[in-house]
Formats: sequence, structure tokens, C-alpha cells
Amino acid sequence: MAVDSGQLPTVSVVIPVFNGGDDLEKCLAAIAVSDFPVHECIVVDDGSTDGRTGEIVRSHGMRLLSMEQQSGPALARNRGADEATGDILFFTDADVVLHPDAIGKAASAFAESPGISAIFGSYDEQPGHPSLLSRYRNLYHHWNHQVGSEEASTFWTGCGAVRRNVFQELGGFSSDYARPSIEDIEFGYRLRSAGHRIRLVRDMQGTHLKEWTLGGMFRTDLFQRGIPWVILLKRFPEMPADLNVSLMARLATALSGLFLLFFVLLIPGHPASLGFWPWVLVPLMAVAGIVWVQRDFFRLVTRLHGTAFALAVVPLQVMFFIACGLAIPLGYLKLWTGAKV
Repeated sequence: MAVDSGQLPTVSVVIPVFNGGDDLEKCLAAIAVSDFPVHECIVVDDGSTDGRTGEIVRSHGMRLLSMEQQSGPALARNRGADEATGDILFFTDADVVLHPDAIGKAASAFAESPGISAIFGSYDEQPGHPSLLSRYRNLYHHWNHQVGSEEASTFWTGCGAVRRNVFQELGGFSSDYARPSIEDIEFGYRLRSAGHRIRLVRDMQGTHLKEWTLGGMFRTDLFQRGIPWVILLKRFPEMPADLNVSLMARLATALSGLFLLFFVLLIPGHPASLGFWPWVLVPLMAVAGIVWVQRDFFRLVTRLHGTAFALAVVPLQVMFFIACGLAIPLGYLKLWTGAKV
């Protein structure tokens, strides 16, 4: 349904940043040339120490707010939302280059569907950093969002928008998350529980510029996302199995347990360690199972980058699901001990 431009809602873009540097420059430059004129762009500096943030924001004529101390992106976004005056709050990150039509797609989606309270999109399939690990991470995110349910049960702030009155009604992002974590997912679960509808708009996209490292990936998947997500699912057991917690993702996580079992069986003194070779089949079966369960993702990777790249991605995908698997007992341990997220 076509919507007259005069009926489109106003959009405030909110971006938290910590030492954004050149990525922030690219992020703001993309917003400046958006197909849709934004009502305002608010950048919230969360304690940057690089001395460049203010200069970059002012050079683009955008509004800069500063946190009194580094508080994490959840509270930084809340600060920006408190100051925003647009009908729609459009959240993105300082290392994301939005496509020119992304903000316009958001405005149109809200105008065409008054019953929708929030929407989110996806990273595109052309990650900004050339490393194998960075391309893999962003492609996996892209694929998850391309196959996810359009009637979504969560929210995402890399390229996501919400009606400002609804955001205020729910109290914004939780202050429980003092570091980058799953504050957007938790907000999405609260949205759904309160009866609001969330839509996944697959072609509302941006390019992710982040350079991933192996250590950073494992820490993120285990401590910043995996463990908090296990705790969150205990709070909201009724949420549908979708995106990163789809049934196929849960099956792949279970298969990663076979991979870990192999090393347990080889502990000196364990009966299985006396007959080594038959047990080699255990991790091989686990890896084969994960590849089969994720076969559509590997088809995408092969189509875009070839067979050699897809084979190189296999151990990274196994590592991802091992982190997810380890998060389950550690998450329940945190619940049992009452430790904070």
C-alpha cells in the first residue's frame, strides 16, 4: 500500500558510541545522504577516550549527548531516546552503514501498518571488513534474519525502530545490562509480552564494519550473549523459537555437546581412552550433524564465496555452537547462585 509522504512519521535516529573513529564517520555520512530526511540524529557518547567523537558528530551537524560515565549502550540509547522528539526511534550502531533506503523503509512500514509497534532489519551480505572471521560472522547474522519469521518475537538495535510512545511506555532498555549484551532482545521479549507486534523487514539493511577476533567472538557468544540469553529464556519461556534460538539452532547446539564429549572420553583413566580410534567418530559425527542442520547457511556461503571459504567456516560455526552449549550450564549456574547478568 502506497503512503503519501505527508503521512509518514518523523524519525529520530539514536546512535550510542564508544571510540567510534572512522566507523562513526562512515555511519553518520550514510545517514546524511539517506533517501528519507530524518527529523534528527542524536549521537550519545558513552565515555569515549579517543578525542574524535565530538569533532566527527559536529562535522555532520548532528546532535551530541555525553554520558557522565561509561554506562553501556543500553543506557546510552535510553539517554538519546529521552531527548528525541520524532514519532519513531530508529536505533543503529556506530559501526553500521545504513543503506540509503533503510530509514525510509522503516517510516513506510509504520505508516502502512498502524498495528506494528517495532521493526528491525538485517546486516547485508557484504560485510565491511575483509577478514574471513568478520565475513563469516556477518553472513551468519544476515542469514539468520533472512530466514527468520516476519512476525518477530524479539528486537534488534543494529538496524531497528520502535514507536517512541511505546518505547517510553515500556521504560526503554533494561539497566541490568551495563555492557553490550542482549538488551535489545530483552526489550523485544517485553514488547511481545505486553501484546505489541514486531515485524522483521528483511530488506531494511546496513553494512556492518566490525572486525572480529576469535577471542572476541567466543567471549561475546558465551558471556555477553549466551549466558544472559539462557537466563532470559527462563524469564520468557513462552517466546517462540526463532532466529538464534530456532529449533535448528538448538539442535546444532546439542550436537556441539558431542564434540565436547569426545574430549571428556579421552581423559586419562577413562575407559574410552584405551580405545582411542573408535571415539574419533564422535566429533566427526558432531561436525557433520552441525553442517547438515545448517546446510542452507552453508549453501549461501558457498554461493557467495566458494567451497574453500565454506570449508574454512565449518570450524568457526562449530566453535560458535560450542559457546552456545557451554552457556546453558553456566546460565543455570548463574540463576542458581543469584549472580547478576
